[in-house]
Amino acid sequence: MPRGSKTKVTFLQEGVFPYFCSFHATSDGKNGMVGDVVVGNVPYNPAAKSGKSWKNVAQFSGITRKVPSSYPTIQNAVDAASPGDLILISEGVYLEEVTVTTPSITIRGVDRNKVVIDGQFQRGNGIMVVAADGVVIENMTARNATLNGFYWTGVKGFRGSYLTAHNNGDYGIYAFDSRNGVIEHSYASGSPDSGIYIGQCYPCKAILYDVVSEHNGLGYSGTNSGGELYLISSIWKNNIVGVAPNTLDRELLPPERETTIIGNLIYNNNNLKAPIAALEYPSFGNGILIAGGISNIVRKNVVINHENNGIVILPNLDENFWISHNNVVRDNIVYNSGRADIALVGPMSTGNCFSGNEYRTSLPAFLEKWNGCDSFLRLPMGGDLSMMLGALGLMVQASDGNFPSGNYKEQPIPGPQMNMPNGSAAPVRPALTAFEDFNLDLDKISLPEETEKILKSIPRKPSSSTGAITLVKPRSLFPFFYHWLGFLLPFAIYICWTSVSLFDLKDRVDLDRNKKLSWVAAITLIPILSSGIYLLGGGSKYPNWFKRTLVLGGFVVFFLLLVYTGISLMNGIGTKTIG
Repeated sequence: MPRGSKTKVTFLQEGVFPYFCSFHATSDGKNGMVGDVVVGNVPYNPAAKSGKSWKNVAQFSGITRKVPSSYPTIQNAVDAASPGDLILISEGVYLEEVTVTTPSITIRGVDRNKVVIDGQFQRGNGIMVVAADGVVIENMTARNATLNGFYWTGVKGFRGSYLTAHNNGDYGIYAFDSRNGVIEHSYASGSPDSGIYIGQCYPCKAILYDVVSEHNGLGYSGTNSGGELYLISSIWKNNIVGVAPNTLDRELLPPERETTIIGNLIYNNNNLKAPIAALEYPSFGNGILIAGGISNIVRKNVVINHENNGIVILPNLDENFWISHNNVVRDNIVYNSGRADIALVGPMSTGNCFSGNEYRTSLPAFLEKWNGCDSFLRLPMGGDLSMMLGALGLMVQASDGNFPSGNYKEQPIPGPQMNMPNGSAAPVRPALTAFEDFNLDLDKISLPEETEKILKSIPRKPSSSTGAITLVKPRSLFPFFYHWLGFLLPFAIYICWTSVSLFDLKDRVDLDRNKKLSWVAAITLIPILSSGIYLLGGGSKYPNWFKRTLVLGGFVVFFLLLVYTGISLMNGIGTKTIG
């Protein structure tokens, strides 16, 4: 279905009917983003499909089910398990796709680097947990899935620890419509969407801690998520964009809100060789990008080497136009940004504030002075329009599939990652209260150990002096075209109309001095509008064809640009184009 299309399904009787999302499930509807539509007042138990009715448990049952010594496959062990059981997987490459509907189980590898679920670019997910609360997955690797490495959907309570997910076709580590969870000590790379994703939850009550995400479209993406959601002490590098909380209409619970990003190292997110989808391409070259988000906190991060912006707050365009409000950006170290270290983008914003950041460039200028977090009044001000228009040009370019992208199957293979302490002998505890069990203390959060090394190895470059005139990258015809027509052309029109009008007034002998001064005052104090009125109806001596071309030509150009943009975005940007 094209983006924006709707369909109506009528159920003629009560019952439970299977459902699957064609974008996130296999074509047979058995694996991926699957679920049930419950019609009427009928009993429903998601475990009933396997003939089981489970209750969540908070403690280890004492039963360990070993793969492959007792069960030939991981799926066999999962199907046999009861809540509270441990599934312990020995070293090996497992060519399967695992679906979990039993709550409160722990799936653990004996070695993070040697227990591998390989999708062979044929199967959808490594491990998918569907409506099963409290499931723990730890100490293993998932690779080469056509969709996701590790995936929880529709759960309360989840934990992923010491996981490696690489070269998967959508997301690496993915929690959707799920709450009360922790993803920690994990690594994700080579995904066309995001390495790690928390989406469609409020309040999420989720923590991402000590994770590394690289060579993805987005290091982190959080669509319509927030509420006690924390990204802490993690590394986001070599992606198209580092960290990108965002609002979209195509998922439930908009807007994105109340995410805290603190103590992260974010650098070199300019990777055009990463796999990328059309929707993500306009985010290129930004460290932290908040798109249509509300009441987020960005503190004590180190953000280095980005071709567009270090930290940027901007509106997001989907079916609606979502403006970012009340976001707090303070005490960050930001440098080597191509356009601005800190930036506020868009026609209007309220409540966004910037204070205590170590930076060199900002757009608009004096951003911390006019929108300081400790000031009594934060000005409701517009932001830099050039970035918004340049990104719009990239969206139009991407809507036609015209953008560079690496192939997720060919992204760099990560080296060995740190194993879980105590491995097989580590304590077993279901994840029903993973968020509370983490005992989060924001005052004790520290930057990743790699930070000091990166700060020493990446010297500070001279700051950009061209500001809003700087073209949005990647530089190509589309962003240049939109930057020129949408941002620079109004200035050119202002200069042209004003100068032509004033020169004409100077030479007119049919007006007395007072009328001339009145026109000069109007043209000066009410720019563009007064000039247009004067040229079309103020008795200017220029030929009519010249005046009409001069005034109406600009409006025609803008109208055609608007029509072309709308058609392009409606036809293309909603689909994913993956190399």
